[in-house]
Amino acid sequence: MTVEKLPDLAALPADSSSVRGTGWMGSKIPLLVVLAVAAVFHSQMGDMEFGSLSSPGPGFWPRVLLVSIVLLSLVGLVADMSEGIESFDTSGTTRVTAGFVAMAAFVLMFETTGVIFSGVVFLMLWLKGLNGESWKLSIALSIIVPVVAYLLFVTALGVRFPADPIASLWGGR
Repeated sequence: MTVEKLPDLAALPADSSSVRGTGWMGSKIPLLVVLAVAAVFHSQMGDMEFGSLSSPGPGFWPRVLLVSIVLLSLVGLVADMSEGIESFDTSGTTRVTAGFVAMAAFVLMFETTGVIFSGVVFLMLWLKGLNGESWKLSIALSIIVPVVAYLLFVTALGVRFPADPIASLWGGR
């Protein structure tokens, strides 16, 4: 096929079947859902002690995160979206769903396999599977980041994580 026989792509109508999320429904409903989910999470926190800045309790950071999510959602609800919002297609939705599945797997694995192994698996899925990074970068970061996080939180800050079989190889708990 020669160049002269190729169709003129500019003359073809734009396919808008994959574009969703325009107007009020697309911009405000998701923010209302986020607010509802934040309310459910807040109700499940029960009587977790808040503590203070100098001595935070177990409910401190979850509440800080929830307040941040609520404030940003409220800003989104009030903001003028007259120019619309960024459209997305199903491949983006699939990637976001895969990201949530990867995070859920990390949380489920964390309790039994510790932060290092679950962190390696999560980061490898995220970097190579979702972002398409090079194998070299994915492997390096997937190993270095969980080990550094373990050393920072458990060793340096004394945060109590579940027992970690990999850390026990070098004398960690």
